Amino acid sequence: MAFFVGGGDHAGWVTWSDQFAGGGGAAEGLEQVPGTIVVQAGNHARHAVATYRANHPTVRVHCADLSQVVPAAWPRTHALWSSPECTYQTVAQGKPRGHGEFVDGLFSTTGVDELAIRSRATMYCVPRFAEHHQYLAIVVENVAEARWWGPKHHRGAAFDAWLAGLRVWGYEHRILYLNSAHMAAYGPAAACSRDRMYVVLWHKSVGRTPDFDKWTRPWALCPRHGHVQAIQSWKYTDVSSPHRPWGKHGPSAQYEWRCPDRRCATAVLLPTAMRGASEAIDWSRPGRLIGDRYTGPRSANTWRKIEDGHRRYGTAPFIVEMRGGGSMHRAVSAPLSTITAGGNHHLLVHGDASDVRDRYTRLLDVHERKVAMAFPRGYRLIATEERKSDQEKQLRSLVGMAVTPNVSRDLGCMITEFITGESIEPMAPLALAA
Repeated sequence: MAFFVGGGDHAGWVTWSDQFAGGGGAAEGLEQVPGTIVVQAGNHARHAVATYRANHPTVRVHCADLSQVVPAAWPRTHALWSSPECTYQTVAQGKPRGHGEFVDGLFSTTGVDELAIRSRATMYCVPRFAEHHQYLAIVVENVAEARWWGPKHHRGAAFDAWLAGLRVWGYEHRILYLNSAHMAAYGPAAACSRDRMYVVLWHKSVGRTPDFDKWTRPWALCPRHGHVQAIQSWKYTDVSSPHRPWGKHGPSAQYEWRCPDRRCATAVLLPTAMRGASEAIDWSRPGRLIGDRYTGPRSANTWRKIEDGHRRYGTAPFIVEMRGGGSMHRAVSAPLSTITAGGNHHLLVHGDASDVRDRYTRLLDVHERKVAMAFPRGYRLIATEERKSDQEKQLRSLVGMAVTPNVSRDLGCMITEFITGESIEPMAPLALAA
């Protein structure tokens, strides 16, 4: 395949820079794209940088507050992936979060504060770097709520101004709202649900547009037409509509997938390549007997969920949602609910005993959650703290705040096609569903 030819040490490759790179989730996906290489990455937290370097040793990784980095210090690349945090718009524990000042200094040894500093490295780094480097394409990943970045009396105004600041440098854009459990164009999907916003920008000078339909519409089985590339069907809600899409996937959320033929408009479809949580679970670890752990008064709420799941699924294994997730429990044939950095809330119940108290239970560990997020089983997670509790926080953050590699892989394919003008063949839908 003939790729776009650039100069220097990476001639013949499509090159990427990776801002707010975490432990390397975006790079793990991007480098699965033929002819693609990540050249430069940057992040503020030492444990994330150590993890990135351990898994991507050829990438130059800069440990710094990126809002203070001069764009000229980074090499010029064809494309930029950026995952800045909008803590001023994100909702955590039911409340809007503030700016999260980093009280102990940039190189503090406290893991919690190293995460909080992300709030200073804002989305403004994207137009600063784009102005200098004139990337051919940019992908900005964030929570869906970042679309409403702005003051309470004018929600979304700051986001609109940010986009306008990129348009003046010659960029066009399209905003995507995608779930990681559905993205399987060039390989397997993630085994967890993860709704995110992806702002895709491309430079007008290239003279073409990325093929969004090819890479972002999942294959699904329509009862009438067989395998089809489904389309997003946006609902009319207070925050979204077909004319102004915004939001997340699900029956009680803002969009669902449907057949592109209007005669099937009432049939809700699910992507055929969705993977169950069972693929990420280490079944060799039984855990503890439920009767020894969750039958006391202090565990009444968890016990209620376990009993309800046992009635519904019988002796089949299932996952109890310890908090949030939009449900009490789900079968292991379904993807996990969203994995967060705030803690572990996926409780596995398994064992074939008819009495629920004689079944086994345990929380999924960070490595199982890592696999559910579409990372390889051998992907190394590195903590730099001395205290075990701080190490656990760092490992949770590496997984819970990561870009799922399957999404960066598929969007990376789309961008590589756009830059090179050469087609990449997606995986066959039947092969992915097998």
